[in-house]
Amino acid sequence: MSAFSDRWTQCMQGSGFPVPTVEDANEALEVLHKVHDAWENSGGEAELTIGALLAAGAVVGVDEGVLATLGEVATVAVGVYISACVACLGSVAFDDLKGLFASNAVPDFVVAQLNSQGVDLGGTVNA
Repeated sequence: MSAFSDRWTQCMQGSGFPVPTVEDANEALEVLHKVHDAWENSGGEAELTIGALLAAGAVVGVDEGVLATLGEVATVAVGVYISACVACLGSVAFDDLKGLFASNAVPDFVVAQLNSQGVDLGGTVNA
């Protein structure tokens, strides 16, 4: 496991959620993007759970380990889980995210979520 993975896992577990094992911020963003896309393609309703996405086969392109971890939070609303993941990403990989943001590699939903949490990837905290 990488230092990023250790920090992100610790943050997520501190929030009460398991997290898929990834090596860096890029991999974390990729997983979140796939889950977010599946959520949007399924209607993006606030009450939609991760279990509903999994049951519908909507989460594609992720490995079995990610699917197993998502299964552990099947009763959690997708939006809540994504928000927790983005918050932890912002707290443990801010510098990585700033670099990715500068190269337009951060999905819009992540930027919006961080902005709503008072974090500006341009380098300032809005809280």
